[in-house]
Amino acid sequence: MAAVVTEWLNLFVRWAHVISGIMWIGSSIFFNWLDSHLDEVEGAKEKGVEGELFMVHSGGFYHVVKKLVAPEQMPKRLHWFKWEAGFTLLTGWLLLDIVFFQGGGVTLVDPNVSSISPTTATIACVAGLIGSWFVYDLLWRSPLVKNIVVGAIITYLLVIGVLQHLTHVISGRAAFLMTGAMMGTWMATNVWVHIIPAQKGLVAAVNAKKTPDPKLAKHAKTRSRHNNYMTYPVVLIMLSNHFPGVYGHKHNWLILAGIILLGAAIRHVQNVKKELSPAILIAVLAGILTVTHSALTSSAPSGADESATGPLAASEPSSTGGPKQVANESVVGIVKGKVTLDGKPPAPKELNLGTCTTDVKGPVYDNVVLAKDGKLQNAFVWVKKGLESYKGPPAPVEPVVMDQKGCLYAPHVIGAQVGQKIIFLNSDPLLHNVRTVAEENAPFNEMMQTKDMRLSKVFDKAEVMVRAKCDVHPWMSAFVGVVPHPFFAVSNEAGEIVLNNVPEGDLEIEAWHEAFGRQTQKVKVKARETVQVAFTFRVE
Repeated sequence: MAAVVTEWLNLFVRWAHVISGIMWIGSSIFFNWLDSHLDEVEGAKEKGVEGELFMVHSGGFYHVVKKLVAPEQMPKRLHWFKWEAGFTLLTGWLLLDIVFFQGGGVTLVDPNVSSISPTTATIACVAGLIGSWFVYDLLWRSPLVKNIVVGAIITYLLVIGVLQHLTHVISGRAAFLMTGAMMGTWMATNVWVHIIPAQKGLVAAVNAKKTPDPKLAKHAKTRSRHNNYMTYPVVLIMLSNHFPGVYGHKHNWLILAGIILLGAAIRHVQNVKKELSPAILIAVLAGILTVTHSALTSSAPSGADESATGPLAASEPSSTGGPKQVANESVVGIVKGKVTLDGKPPAPKELNLGTCTTDVKGPVYDNVVLAKDGKLQNAFVWVKKGLESYKGPPAPVEPVVMDQKGCLYAPHVIGAQVGQKIIFLNSDPLLHNVRTVAEENAPFNEMMQTKDMRLSKVFDKAEVMVRAKCDVHPWMSAFVGVVPHPFFAVSNEAGEIVLNNVPEGDLEIEAWHEAFGRQTQKVKVKARETVQVAFTFRVE
């Protein structure tokens, strides 16, 4: 029930946030456009006029006149533009609470980035949103910004400094949206703390039959300009929530730093160019579409397994590896092994899945260290050396399946041969993404938007291990051991592995575990015999 309520609340608050943002940003862009398109008026100074503009829209003509500071007499009705900013800020904060802070802040942190707790991260983010305003405001009240260019550079460096720090403390998705929320908070607070009070000061002076202070108008305009330049970057950050390929990239903060600069530069061009031909934009879009269309249509097909239908079960991590049959049994042996843990295993951490899933009943714990009575599970054991000249059958046609179910990866550790198909399955009725962290193989980062969606991938190089993770739910991670032969296995609950039909010879066996690292052991495999190996990891 909680997940259903949260989903509908998320939808309606997001709807209100987008509508409020459109109204606020639309009016901001429109008034800045007016300022750059005013026509001169004869005897303007004597009339107290800065300029005028004629427009046509929706079957009607509009005549807009902008006063230098304020009219000689205040009209009976004056239209203000402030609640758009107010509601954009309020709905944005509420959306942050729904997406990140509710459910204990579990989507706010990424255990692969830092060890900060969700509670600490929540407090730090809320304090940062509030505190950043005072830093920004004090900066623009100080002598440092007498030169507007210097002020702009310092502000940009401040934003990028916060962004870079956040990407190394919380999840990439949260870092992006918190940076956007910070800039949005500055913009909305500018309206209520600087722009509206300055405008009220001008109105009060006119009503009191006093000469309005032009400094008030200049001050309001300065903060309005700040908002104007932050508009496009903030809109991009709002959209980034749907693109894990960006916020989940290893250089995510550098990418966003460049996009912020690009957005502000585009806004600057629009501000200083009175008439910007639509042909320029059309030509740019046409060029981008041409290049991307050619690249996409000539590249390899998508990893989505569109032809597959029907139910698909996740693979069980096999503790037995090696070919089932060989042509000559007189030249192969068996390797049997045990993986144990010396010392008391760390207590499993309870995972707070928030409202991510309703399918799981009771507490959910991480599966980093699964050990019972000293027997260690989920160790990946494989023949690392000694089989360089092995000529075996091609990779199996049967795929290995890794499932995303209940906001966890299952299995947590799997193995596959080079060239064997691996299918990532989304069994949850919500958005996941699969991002791999690899050194030898080409990494990928792709979205899985719907239930039962499948992503088919093939690793063409040996690598132990490739990590897969979900950036939307940062606690989700799994590992794939990619091996050039079939001699690998994952230790079961009893810590056991078996490698069948191993070619005779001197071999080096490696055992890898996520928490305890790697160990190697040399063995001599003899034909028709069984050799025993034992790996003991120790709790430091």
